[in-house]
Amino acid sequence: MCAVLWWAKFPSAPGADWPSVAHLGLEAASRSGDRVAEALLSTDLGMAYTQLNRPAESLERHRAALAIWREVDDRVNEAHSLNLIGLNHTRHRQFEAAAHHFEQAIATFQEQGASHWAATSLSNLATAHHRAGRLREAASAGEQALTAHRALDSRRGEGNILRLVSDLRREQGDVEEALALAQAAVDIAVDLRNLRLEGYWLLALGDAQQAHGQSAEALTAYHRSATLHQRLGDPSRQAMAWHGAGEAYRRLGRHAEAADFHRQATVTHRALGDPWHEAVALDGLAMAVLGDDPEAARRHWSEALRLLADYDDPRAVAVRGDIERRLEEANRAG
Repeated sequence: MCAVLWWAKFPSAPGADWPSVAHLGLEAASRSGDRVAEALLSTDLGMAYTQLNRPAESLERHRAALAIWREVDDRVNEAHSLNLIGLNHTRHRQFEAAAHHFEQAIATFQEQGASHWAATSLSNLATAHHRAGRLREAASAGEQALTAHRALDSRRGEGNILRLVSDLRREQGDVEEALALAQAAVDIAVDLRNLRLEGYWLLALGDAQQAHGQSAEALTAYHRSATLHQRLGDPSRQAMAWHGAGEAYRRLGRHAEAADFHRQATVTHRALGDPWHEAVALDGLAMAVLGDDPEAARRHWSEALRLLADYDDPRAVAVRGDIERRLEEANRAG
């Protein structure tokens, strides 16, 4: 019954109540010696913990499931667990580990003829490369994934990779294409009536709109995203939407409102133990308050640099360099 309930719940429903249900199922599976049921419920529980921003518990459950799938020689589900572990590592900027798990998952899915899931893991590999700042590798994997999802007529998979390719095009300076791709992704989420996907993909739309000089339109996207993620119980992505709104307000010259949204984002990411996004939000906050309070801006930039010190991926190195330059300019200005 617990396993059925995971699949019966609405895709956009909050997951706060699920862990207690899953633990009941795990206890029942353990008592009956049903290892497959244990693995299935461990996987469901791991995904629920991810939605609830409980990464350590998520990783523990996915590793437990992986061990069981290997024990019972279920290669397809083994690949699913590898993919989910890769997602956990991606979310916490452990990109080498993420890529390793995704590559194993892709190879296993292809070996087993699971084309849909191979395409999904390929999309995830592209995402990991993109977040690491390896744009060439991300573009290569992303184009392969988009071709695969379209061949499979996978609307959800297509929308997810359109979101990623939009971000890539924006960073490469093709803002018109970025905007069109992000809007196409959001349209797919709306067609699917999936609020979780809509909320996430709206972040890419807001980013593309900002790059296109449409800051007022970006505010609408970010506010909608924040509202959806609040409803879904995902404070991490809600804070990302707040950060986006802060950037849009700053570009509109509304610095006090920008600072308020960046502060909310900073506090939330700090509470969630997410130093990367806390640092990014602090950078936004520093830029928002620089005109009125240069000393506070310098403090925020210094704290952001401290938070970023342990990251060595190309994107982190570039972000750290940008913040160092801004801090140096602020120090020279007195």
